[in-house]
Amino acid sequence: MLSTVYLVDDERIILEDLVRSIPWLENGFQVIGYNTNPLVAFAEIVEKKPDVVFTDLKMPVIDGIELVRRIKDANVGAEFIMLSAFEDFTACHDFFALRGLDYIVKPLNEDNAALVLEQLSRELAAKNHQQPSTQFEASQSQSFDDLIAYVNEHFNQNHTLAGLGERFHMNPTYICDLFAKQYESTLTIFVTNLRMKEASRLMLETDTAFKEIAIHCGYPNYQYFCKVFKQHFGKSPSGYREDSE
Repeated sequence: MLSTVYLVDDERIILEDLVRSIPWLENGFQVIGYNTNPLVAFAEIVEKKPDVVFTDLKMPVIDGIELVRRIKDANVGAEFIMLSAFEDFTACHDFFALRGLDYIVKPLNEDNAALVLEQLSRELAAKNHQQPSTQFEASQSQSFDDLIAYVNEHFNQNHTLAGLGERFHMNPTYICDLFAKQYESTLTIFVTNLRMKEASRLMLETDTAFKEIAIHCGYPNYQYFCKVFKQHFGKSPSGYREDSE
């Protein structure tokens, strides 16, 4: 089942860009609403109860901190991501005091969004699977088995739910549900894990240059590869290889 997202920003052009440019569906998320007015957004959030709320910090009437506080007081149970054009220490402190998940300095582009959504997926999976689930007893379809084999073999290519759905004649939402049920994961996390496993193998078993490893694993942008690698292993590529020697 797709996790639901609500977006709040007082600039409509930013909201529409977030809806359009971020690969929500490919990462297991669905935007169910957005609004430029934080008071209207609050009422809709209480009604729709999204899993995640992305909100701007600086807004008229009430700011993002106050919006998060009101949503929490209404017992919505959402995770929160704060977006801001400013590195405001006080606001950052107040946000994390409210148990906000992440504070991001704008813009939220496709690269850093992928990391944020992966982190969100892990948090939501942990929240939703505190008790053993009988959902895992459902058998995998042959098409999904073939899809998994294909992704394992082509892990360094960019995959989308829509593209895989077309190739294997499956509904993209159904594929997303199967990843959640069978692997407690999303397509993005699944592919990232495959890529990081291969990157680790090459670093430990060969003397291949880091940039070559990045390209081989599907990351033509070396800086982004380093960012993903450090988030996954807690070390930079150079530190990881040095510690293994």
